[in-house]
Amino acid sequence: MKKLIFILMFAFGLVPAQTLIEDSEISENSEEFVRVAISYDINNPTEFYRLKCGSPVYARFTGGEGAFKENISKQMKGFLDTGLYTVNGTFELILYIGKNGSLQRFQLKPEVQNGHLLLRDLELALRNMNPTWTPATCNGVPVDSRIRQKVNFRTDSFDL
Repeated sequence: MKKLIFILMFAFGLVPAQTLIEDSEISENSEEFVRVAISYDINNPTEFYRLKCGSPVYARFTGGEGAFKENISKQMKGFLDTGLYTVNGTFELILYIGKNGSLQRFQLKPEVQNGHLLLRDLELALRNMNPTWTPATCNGVPVDSRIRQKVNFRTDSFDL
């Protein structure tokens, strides 16, 4: 019985130590102490998925691979939000090019937890880029194709 009373006194003795802070009590003088920067490397070559036909011609970006990488790099600088997510590691950006040479959809692998914000920003960057491709052809007939670009993301945070 004495042990039960002792445990109850101990448990109820800690209750007043936990107080709720109201929003009105939080100071409005908050400062930014950490800055986050996302850097990426797209120096890996652009890879094409093999077309199964006699004389394949793979999809080409208007201006070539260098123009594609420069354009996507510029768009990613503008649209990746450094404050919302932390991205580290090598990802594969797979672009699906339609028969008419337009970007149909894209995929980012591997999928990460809460990666929907990164996908949203990449979609904005790719749509704003308005990529025009010369479609892939098999024996002179335009076909759907896929292109893979490896992107190495690194998130750095540092004190101000």
